Amino acid sequence: MKLLAHFIIKTRHICLFGILFLGSGQFAYADIVDPSRTEFVDLQLPDSWYLGEVAGLEFTPSGQLVVFNRGLHPLLVFDKQGQFEKELGQGLFKVPHGLFVDPQGYIWTTDQETHQVLKFDSSGKIHLILGRKDSPGLGWFDNGYQLNLLNAPSDVALDSEGNIYVADGGNYRIVKYDNKGNFLTTWGNKGDAPGLFNFPHSILIDDKDVIYVTDRQNGRIQIFDTQGAFIDEWTNIGYPYELEQYDQNTLILTDARSGEINKIGMDGKVIERFGKWGKKESEFGFPHGLAIDKDKIIYVGELLNWRIQKYR
Repeated sequence: MKLLAHFIIKTRHICLFGILFLGSGQFAYADIVDPSRTEFVDLQLPDSWYLGEVAGLEFTPSGQLVVFNRGLHPLLVFDKQGQFEKELGQGLFKVPHGLFVDPQGYIWTTDQETHQVLKFDSSGKIHLILGRKDSPGLGWFDNGYQLNLLNAPSDVALDSEGNIYVADGGNYRIVKYDNKGNFLTTWGNKGDAPGLFNFPHSILIDDKDVIYVTDRQNGRIQIFDTQGAFIDEWTNIGYPYELEQYDQNTLILTDARSGEINKIGMDGKVIERFGKWGKKESEFGFPHGLAIDKDKIIYVGELLNWRIQKYR
């Protein structure tokens, strides 16, 4: 094994400073950058391997780190010490995007150029395919068989009953399937009214089956029930990319354009903003992938810097 990449680990005091009161009644939060407590962890890869753009990060139930990147070896699994374990899905990806690991340990991927969602087990066996490879589309067919076309799917998540929800980015909608992959319903179209989208990017479903969708180009998070009924929207959060649950009271959100990682309360208000755009430690170049381990350490994958940073 050869050392070819580094996780830059940030153990920081998350303390808010430089809060400015604005006339609108909102607060502007200064960037939090504290590189003073830094520890480096080695990510071990096979000889001549390297990461590309890190689009997705997730942890398995047993604590393995799954990395979905745009290099020559897109879907990689590492142990808790950062040692390479295996590659899955060789040759199946073109533009990796969303990554999700369900409670049973199945690994779900979305690819924006193959236009597919794939479900893998830990050995790499494919258990479910949604969409048709290299065939973007909006409709579906039922001519003795069922085929639902997708267009640049960006993310996937499951509710408590195992129903599957796909953020179908290029079609500006959410598609819902049952746990077997049979089509159930869809909602959304292009627009900025409640329930419409301008590129749904990330989808998160909490333990109460409330669905949160980052509506990227509209600069908001929209909230729905499992039938697609609109509940609420959160604005003034920048350009929301990836969303993850931090604890019962807070969510973590990447804003790839500002290079910030935001902590958001369940009222939709930004509590803290961490980091800024750049290439140095504590700075992020298009932060995209996001995962949180059992110790509440936040892992951030960067597209432009081809790396992962983590911090408390």
